[in-house]
Amino acid sequence: MKKTLHDIGITYRYHKGNNQKVVLLLHGWGGSLNSFRSLESFLIDNGYSTITLDFPGFGGSDLPKEDWQLADYVQIVVELLKAENIDKTSIVCHSFGGRVAILLASEYPELVEKLVFVDVAGIKPKFSLSKTLKIWKYKCLKTLKKIGLIKRDLSKYGSADYKAMPDELKPVFNRIIVQDLSNHAKKIYAPTILIWGKQDRDTPLYMAKKLNKLIKDSALIMFEGGHFAYLNHSQEFDIIVDNFLSC
Repeated sequence: MKKTLHDIGITYRYHKGNNQKVVLLLHGWGGSLNSFRSLESFLIDNGYSTITLDFPGFGGSDLPKEDWQLADYVQIVVELLKAENIDKTSIVCHSFGGRVAILLASEYPELVEKLVFVDVAGIKPKFSLSKTLKIWKYKCLKTLKKIGLIKRDLSKYGSADYKAMPDELKPVFNRIIVQDLSNHAKKIYAPTILIWGKQDRDTPLYMAKKLNKLIKDSALIMFEGGHFAYLNHSQEFDIIVDNFLSC
């Protein structure tokens, strides 16, 4: 299905189950509404209602406007829940989806029943001196190029994922990833479980431990592996989510 929400065309999928529990699935940056397809099928088989969407810029949804902030992504979700008459939902989210869920749960607590954070982003990263200097160098070169003092090609900077994304998404991405959502995490009172890969390099384990301290009613579950704990341990993950949401 596709709806216009927050002035953007959004593709989403909504399955109404047999019981009253609704689960919202929020994918990571570069993912789609199919990122949680395995969990979605498992939840549907167990009677849950599920709703998932393509964030703007991904899947079948339209590109966001270049001045978009994280709050705009939150408004997409709020408007989608309202459009489908969903008063309260539990949320399962990964990576960037966690940023949206943290802000949503802190600003709209009445909409959130429970939270499952899987290798989520939102905590300020700890950079080594070398990494800090590289970032500083890039910012200086970018500023100099913008005002016309240099014509140097800066395309070698940035990850492969960053280089591959559409140019329209890059300013949005750059604006969002610098946000530290620690103060918002403190405002979360919904029961929360944090599921993390011990060897996650994208959102390292110290981020999970910090969120665990910031969120009053939270527990941390660790798996071997990296940034995609929900895929690397899908059977265990599905059972944990079901047990948590059903109690």
